[in-house]
Amino acid sequence: MVDVRKEEHGFAESDPGFEAERAERVRLVDAFLAAMGEADNPGTSRKFGSFMRELTGQQQDRFWETRVEGDDDGVLVFADGRHGWERSFRYSDRPTTPDDEIPPNRLADALRAILDENGVERPAELR
Repeated sequence: MVDVRKEEHGFAESDPGFEAERAERVRLVDAFLAAMGEADNPGTSRKFGSFMRELTGQQQDRFWETRVEGDDDGVLVFADGRHGWERSFRYSDRPTTPDDEIPPNRLADALRAILDENGVERPAELR
């Protein structure tokens, strides 16, 4: 049986545009995390409940948050690379439809805002 939902929503490998956007988001977040890491990660917040991860020897859930002009929703970027609209993290750490995925240009705006808010120099990928 064919999973129609995958074909309709673009989560199949046969959707090159979707895969290209996802690769671009990964590239942007990697550059952002490297710049923040070099600056000793200023401005991070700890996700409520992440003390359980700390107690079990795991990395804490830490994140940055910002608003993007023109959007009602905030953008969250976690120190482990997860990222997306604030509302999507209320329900799941993974997007369920393409609408849950932040467009690369909006993500780039958010990453630049977070860097600027924390006085961190922008890497070349985010200038």
